[in-house]
Amino acid sequence: MNWTQKPIKSWHVAMVLALVTVVMQMLCNIDSYLYAQCGQFDSAVFFMCGKAMMNGMVPYADFTDSKGVLLWFIYGLGYLFDHYSYVGVFWLSCLNMWATLLIAYRTARLWLDRRASLLAVIFLIIPLTYWNFYTETKAEHFCWPAVAWGIHVLMRGQCQSAINRKHGVWLGVGLVACLMLKWSIALMMLSLVFSVGWMAWRGGSLKKYLLGFFCGILLSLMPFVVAFSCWGNWSDLWREYFVNTLSSVSVPLAETVSLYASEWAGMFTTRRFLYLLYTLPVLTLWNKRNWFASALPALCGLFFIALSIRHDSFGHYISVVGPFAILTIVVALRYVQSHNVLRLRYVTFLAIFAMAYVVWGSIRYTDTFCTKAGGRFDKFMAVSAAMSQVDQPKIIVVGQERGICMGTSLPATRYWITQLGRTEQMWQSQMSAIDQGKADFVIDFGAESAEMRARILSAGYRYFDKFYGGRVYALSEDILPIAPVHFTAWDIVTKRNYRERYGLESRK
Repeated sequence: MNWTQKPIKSWHVAMVLALVTVVMQMLCNIDSYLYAQCGQFDSAVFFMCGKAMMNGMVPYADFTDSKGVLLWFIYGLGYLFDHYSYVGVFWLSCLNMWATLLIAYRTARLWLDRRASLLAVIFLIIPLTYWNFYTETKAEHFCWPAVAWGIHVLMRGQCQSAINRKHGVWLGVGLVACLMLKWSIALMMLSLVFSVGWMAWRGGSLKKYLLGFFCGILLSLMPFVVAFSCWGNWSDLWREYFVNTLSSVSVPLAETVSLYASEWAGMFTTRRFLYLLYTLPVLTLWNKRNWFASALPALCGLFFIALSIRHDSFGHYISVVGPFAILTIVVALRYVQSHNVLRLRYVTFLAIFAMAYVVWGSIRYTDTFCTKAGGRFDKFMAVSAAMSQVDQPKIIVVGQERGICMGTSLPATRYWITQLGRTEQMWQSQMSAIDQGKADFVIDFGAESAEMRARILSAGYRYFDKFYGGRVYALSEDILPIAPVHFTAWDIVTKRNYRERYGLESRK
């Protein structure tokens, strides 16, 4: 029997993708139940900002971190799910990836049958969760559904399918979502917006597309307009999210050219080269008759790469390009099927093997997996428990490392954490807040210089404890350190929090 001829229903596809998404997220995402909540970087910062929002603090006025308010709202929902772990964010990440895969499946269906399309999307999970670019969920990853939708609509035009008003509406919504998550990705999205507009113009549906697109923008902007009008902090939004963020990455033209040259050279000497493999094979769809239109998908992918490699020293900025990989996967599967290279059942085994390799790497290269966390997590929870002796403790984090963000702690000031690419004004504001004793705790993850220690001590703080190389200073003399107790793997999996472990429930 020819395996490709067996029927498969749409809801089967959705259920399979949901199951695979949860399994891969559980094993590869350090925000999941299987990992201790002490290894996060960006998630720790976003979680703190989301928690601050849910506790009535005003974005960009009471706290900031150069990201969009939608991202903090997402993490705020995760905080409402569980104050003491990232599992709420984990489930939202599962929903986010599931939506991305469902959209990618619709893209694959433009060329492949249902079974081959499902296999293509399962293959897509591999580059999306590859450990060099994905450990915890970041702002780039929450933009995946918008990028995937833009790709889908563009490829509909490539396949001579009509682009209608609905496509424009959701593309407008996706553009605004990216704008309110990380505005640089909204700039990347413009390549898809204009490319889809070109395809709509060629297909005679430009008016429908534009009407839907601007309706989508207006409808999705309204909640943010209402929120910032109520907060009355439009000027803070503009200054912190756009002006300061841009100034933190702006350098002179000569240095910019030099940096871009080195970053593009790095594309061929690092694992970021994979992202060229995700986009360039799409050029096989190019044809002379429609030379410009058929080149647009690859050009859009290269535009995303060109903007995302800027300052991508950690290798995750470029992960926003991930949804483009579905096009290369489709090209490969079409070749396999047309040339009878392999039966789809053997390709399925290859996909399973590749996912197993990704899972192995995710566990191998992390030290927060439930059976590996050990004393580091015990110390993290002991410091968290000790800090809970203050009701809703206010904190300042000096440097760029993991912050104590679980439980009830809140930002002490707008620049509560030292941002990458900080401006001098940001730094002086943070130091001024320390000098004024605005925080209950100061955590120094900086160079631990004698000058910084002296400054913190002179502001009335005293050395309190240490974890992950960061020195914790307390303002009150009454705060006492708590000796660590061991958290077992089962404690981590069940997300037993420090209040339960240390018997602090009565302090709630």
